[in-house]
Amino acid sequence: MKFEQHSLQDAFEEIQKYCQQHNLSKALCYNLHLICEELVVNLLKYTQTTGYDLNISLKGGETVLYIRYLAEKFNPVKAPERRQESVEKMKYGGLGLVLVNSLATEIEYQYDEKQSLNVIKIIL
Repeated sequence: MKFEQHSLQDAFEEIQKYCQQHNLSKALCYNLHLICEELVVNLLKYTQTTGYDLNISLKGGETVLYIRYLAEKFNPVKAPERRQESVEKMKYGGLGLVLVNSLATEIEYQYDEKQSLNVIKIIL
């Protein structure tokens, strides 16, 4: 597996190509951008990874997004517990992950200790 994406712009270019190829709605493409922005920024900021692999596909009418990267175990999709308070009253930190979890139909995280491989799977 090649980890050829190294910046947020790389992710945006992949999303743009995917959206054009599949003639997806602007809303879905916007959600893909938001999710990728939050997750890629987190993994580049909080891990020692130097690159990642982004794969987007259409399966059974759903968009499936995979982000893979080599680093220590780091699960950027675990959002902080959200009480019944408004976003304005929440403490700083984790708000982007609350957004990711609200936009995704399903999120999975796996870590392969032998390879130090982190895999995030998101279904929209």
